[in-house]
Amino acid sequence: MTSPPPPSVAVKSTDSPPSRPVPREVGGAACGDVGGSDGRCVLVTGHSVANLVQAETAVSHGATFITHLFNAMLPFHHRDPGIVGLLTSDRIPSGRCVFYGMIADGIHTNPAALRIAYRAHPRGLVLVSDGIAALGLPPGRHFLGQQEVVIQGLQAHLAGTQTLSGSIATMDMCVRHLHQVTECSVEAALEAASLHPAQLLGIEGSKGALNYGADADLVLLDEELNVEATYIAGELVWTGSRTQGDGETGDPRL
Repeated sequence: MTSPPPPSVAVKSTDSPPSRPVPREVGGAACGDVGGSDGRCVLVTGHSVANLVQAETAVSHGATFITHLFNAMLPFHHRDPGIVGLLTSDRIPSGRCVFYGMIADGIHTNPAALRIAYRAHPRGLVLVSDGIAALGLPPGRHFLGQQEVVIQGLQAHLAGTQTLSGSIATMDMCVRHLHQVTECSVEAALEAASLHPAQLLGIEGSKGALNYGADADLVLLDEELNVEATYIAGELVWTGSRTQGDGETGDPRL
């Protein structure tokens, strides 16, 4: 018998290059200490057959994020919960938070699984749309790189298969879905799409919150959490038809 492989890991940087492979030893340490003391690198684990011990080892060496929780990883088992077990592990270093991404489109993850993860570790949830190039396009056949994708309803499959190929959900759809199925507060749902990813990347001083000195990148939502307008660096760059109206400027501030 041979030791199972360590968790798949990749470094994603807030500056270029966006990612690079991390050296690791089979049967030994899961990875080197490559978390990035300058705060510019994030060590990611996921899409892996790693068991819980291996996942905890990755965290001890700097891993702070789980890619697409539940997707393409060992299923939860009561004797070895695998990577999912990091959400409630008692071996997370003091002061550290393990974040996890979830594709909250109602397709990739059953609402019950989303509720379990959120209630187990609400502070770590990072909403992921997993949107592909066909997002916003009509149903039918489209391309994801060289692969043909069929869009039907809210599902995107590789042509001729039942294999999901990304998502066509927008981030505001994911926020609404999280709010609806978990009955969390609006504030908590919004933080999962803004503050938490900023904290993961170590840029919460400038992104993810409406604080003095932070970047003025924001969206204006209505009471149903639909996007009304988008601002980048304080400038209005998009506004919905409901915000405009006859004779109006389209600026939701007026």
